[in-house]
Amino acid sequence: MIFFGVLLITNSFYPDLLSFAQTSILPDAPNYTAVTLDGNQVSLSDLDGSVVMINVWATWCEPCREEMPALQELQNRFSESEFSVIGVSIDDKGSNQMIQNFLESQNISYTIWHDLEDKFQFAFRTIGVPETVLINKDGKILHQWRGAFDPMADSTISRVELALMDLEYVGDDSTNGIGENIAVGAAIAFSAGLLSFLSPCVLPLIPVYASFLTGLSVKEMSEKSNLNKKKLRISATSRGILFVLGFSTIFILLGSTVAFAGSLFLNASQWIERIGGVILIVLGLHLLGVFRIKWLERQIKFDVTKKSSGKSGTFLVGMAFGAGWTPCIGPILAGILTIAASSSSVLSGALLLSIYSAGLAIPFLLSAFAIDRILAFTSFIKNRLMWIERISGLLFIGIGIILLTGTLTVLSDIFNTSFGFNFQ
Repeated sequence: MIFFGVLLITNSFYPDLLSFAQTSILPDAPNYTAVTLDGNQVSLSDLDGSVVMINVWATWCEPCREEMPALQELQNRFSESEFSVIGVSIDDKGSNQMIQNFLESQNISYTIWHDLEDKFQFAFRTIGVPETVLINKDGKILHQWRGAFDPMADSTISRVELALMDLEYVGDDSTNGIGENIAVGAAIAFSAGLLSFLSPCVLPLIPVYASFLTGLSVKEMSEKSNLNKKKLRISATSRGILFVLGFSTIFILLGSTVAFAGSLFLNASQWIERIGGVILIVLGLHLLGVFRIKWLERQIKFDVTKKSSGKSGTFLVGMAFGAGWTPCIGPILAGILTIAASSSSVLSGALLLSIYSAGLAIPFLLSAFAIDRILAFTSFIKNRLMWIERISGLLFIGIGIILLTGTLTVLSDIFNTSFGFNFQ
């Protein structure tokens, strides 16, 4: 429920979020190979210097058959340009004649390849047929349509025209296939931040941090008059902001670093996702208590009472909190870092960890402002902390399975279908 609620909120600012994360960032097209209907091996690299629209289809796929005449019309429209429509059939071996008969019956003359092993799915992270990818002259993926689309729509024609002029399309539906995962990743990151705050390693320590921020004991905070409580809230909130800026700085640096490391291995991005999926499943099982990983339960301890009470001291304590590895927040943070690494984009990695930090920071700041009420809340939820950890485990196992199968977009597609949102 937490995740889907956050996904609803994320969708409201999704276009602005996406435009920030994807500015001037285009993923490389994979080194994809197939064969012609005559059995000759071909590769996308053979088309370097041309704008390519590659469409995966099958003779048994009704939506595929319906959009192919429009793809032919698009090819005819740009027949004098450096533009090629490539249709990739995933029909079974021995179906060459059937494919050829179908093409002739529909007057399809654009180039057709045959993918006997369905390598297209792995290379382009597809979830079915049809799917279509637009690639520019430099071998960068400009856009990926999941499911049937209108090849002769104004937005599609504009994309091709701009690609031929080495320009990038910007419009209301300017997301590419990878971009739709950002909204889901943002929802995961924010939910993980909330779960981190509610974890047995953080929530019970809120009174300790409150005492540090105010310089008062828990008893003294509860005995302050209403006038003093107002001043207390202002002081705790202002210093709380410095505290969250401290741990946010550490988290964002971590996210940028692991995403940069992932960007160095763009050609192995699919393997990064799958390895990351395994890691998330293992972390999820750890959080569920199926087994315990000892080194994940190590933590760096620091005594906040010995830190400077000044503004710089508050910021440094926040950084120490972010750098400390605790048994609960450590696995959750590691899971978000895994997703950031699979994004293969420094901006996306920084954005995901910024959102994770917000998920942890917002309830912390609210607790700093309502310092007297948070004490009662921590007592109420104390007996429910184990369930918070189990929810975290289930979330990471679910996301791990999706990453492992290479279908992160399934989640956004299901949400789109169920709630009527347009993520593309």
